[in-house]
Amino acid sequence: MPDLKQLRTKKSRDEAGVFIIEGEKFIAEIPQNWEITDFLISQSYTGDINAYKHRAECATIKDHVFSKIADTVNPQGVIAVCKKKEHTLSTLAGGGFLLGENLNDPGNVGALIRTAAAAGVDGVILTAGSCDVYNPKVLRASAGAAFRVPIVQGVAIKEVFVFLGTSDIPMYAAHPRGDVTPYKIDLTGNFCLVIGNETHGISEEIVRKADKLITLPMANDTESLNASVAGSILLYEAVRQRGVQ
Repeated sequence: MPDLKQLRTKKSRDEAGVFIIEGEKFIAEIPQNWEITDFLISQSYTGDINAYKHRAECATIKDHVFSKIADTVNPQGVIAVCKKKEHTLSTLAGGGFLLGENLNDPGNVGALIRTAAAAGVDGVILTAGSCDVYNPKVLRASAGAAFRVPIVQGVAIKEVFVFLGTSDIPMYAAHPRGDVTPYKIDLTGNFCLVIGNETHGISEEIVRKADKLITLPMANDTESLNASVAGSILLYEAVRQRGVQ
């Protein structure tokens, strides 16, 4: 087993090929087809350890050791060590995607993944420079959704352009000075909705390549919305147009 204290860093997670999930609620969200290698149980844990034994080995460790591994302030006493799953653009299927470009805030990334899964997208794409999906804060913010939707991360934007072009998927990017609202765009077919960096927005490369630059109408001299809020509005406009009940 790798040094689990080091799994707080992306480098260590990549090298070990595993990540950790904390707490009973979040562990319950892990699908049966997702490999769990081990469970770590704190000595003071009062839950039912038998609930985990059917999936992987359970090791009881001292509370002070457990707290050094846990990422939360008040850990619940149970951690799952899980195998990473790496999706690629070539494994994606369907025609509805969310693209995050250089998203740095783990709360935003997790919230967008959660909304994307709820909206029924076929995949989430995160460019190189975005927060790691296996970051514990991303996983908590996704509320289990990171297990339920294919996520491709660490890709170059030029690779995404090729994927979208060969798949005949138009790219609609959120931009504060866009020339069209999402309510005027047909989202009933294929689409890739793009949300840019929290501070700088989308890159000039995407500005040039996007089929449409989308803006959200705003009152009271508001300049922009939080990245996850803007992305959620766009995703649910697609849900509305598709008439999902």
